[in-house]
Amino acid sequence: MRRVHIPRGQRAGHVRRRWLAAAAALLLAGTAVVLPPPQSTLAAWTDTEYGRGSLQAGTVNPPTNLQCTAGLLTPPTFTWTLPVGGLTRTGFTWSLSGGFTGGGTLGASATSVTIPGGLLSIGSGTFRLVANGPGGWTSTQVTGTVSMLTAVLYSCSVP
Repeated sequence: MRRVHIPRGQRAGHVRRRWLAAAAALLLAGTAVVLPPPQSTLAAWTDTEYGRGSLQAGTVNPPTNLQCTAGLLTPPTFTWTLPVGGLTRTGFTWSLSGGFTGGGTLGASATSVTIPGGLLSIGSGTFRLVANGPGGWTSTQVTGTVSMLTAVLYSCSVP
């Protein structure tokens, strides 16, 4: 192995850094010995007490007794009976599908909606109605069929 010659000024700096590192290590070790150990707490990881509560599911009841009327120059009008019981309603949402597009929202006490003729074209589709409840909850849907036979003749039915 070959020796490397370090000039005298650099050797003194090297020795000084070693002494400083040793002193820092000794200081840290002494601090760890002098510090008190962690104290235990009175908190327990387990407890013999039990909590009690109850959970109740809510239901948004759908409208009932869906009926419709339509005819010559009479666009379809759907009527229903307000649901009884369940969560408080915030309104109703209706929509059309199957060849028709459109829909809207109604107030919580609404019991009918007339589908504007402009939303219909010759053909048939489905009318859907749901009751809206708190927190975005909705009822099951009730449906009916809507048809436009000519530009002025409409029909509808409910199952």
